[in-house]
Amino acid sequence: MTFNNNKNSEAHYHRLWKSIVNVMTKSNLKISRIAQAGSRALRTHRPDSDMDVIFSVTGNPSEESFYPRLISVLKSNFKADNVYPGSNYNVVHLDFQSGAKFDLVLLSENDFDDQHEDDVNYRRENL
Repeated sequence: MTFNNNKNSEAHYHRLWKSIVNVMTKSNLKISRIAQAGSRALRTHRPDSDMDVIFSVTGNPSEESFYPRLISVLKSNFKADNVYPGSNYNVVHLDFQSGAKFDLVLLSENDFDDQHEDDVNYRRENL
């Protein structure tokens, strides 16, 4: 049996994904939906791809009002990591010292449902 010790392996990303979900859902942020998106979710990624995370929040707050709270929660729970907003304030980047990178994107609940349905249908038809 071969053990994959690559810090950017699927197992490593999966462990980090579970930690991020746990923090976001248990931190009183009112997360109503959360899912993987992008190339890793579609299984079309390269080894150096980041993981996109889409989520929605009860009440559909704006990115400008929500992202500062999210950044604060992520910084306090992932102390050694780099957490910062994207240049257009449309994403929050979470970069781990191991090299793993996550992009967290706030969507309205309707936009989340549409995007997640598209991703699920893609996996169902192509994987």
